[in-house]
Amino acid sequence: MQAYFETEVFLPVNHHLNLQLPDEIPAGRVRIAVIYEKENSITEPGNLSHFLSTLPLNEQGRSNEDIMKQINEERDSWSES
Repeated sequence: MQAYFETEVFLPVNHHLNLQLPDEIPAGRVRIAVIYEKENSITEPGNLSHFLSTLPLNEQGRSNEDIMKQINEERDSWSES
């Protein structure tokens, strides 16, 4: 069985953390995850074309224009029903 513990700390400029875990966490092997906010993340809706422009070019794949055309055709079909 796995358990989960979460706490929020401030990361200093030297990037060193000193962790003191609760006593109920037994000694032994543990995993530590660091979750942080990234600046300039693409979280706004409607940024598919921006996302596609960041992908590497695949000569054998479909073009961004072709993908966007298909998506727009699909969206247009929703209003026809």
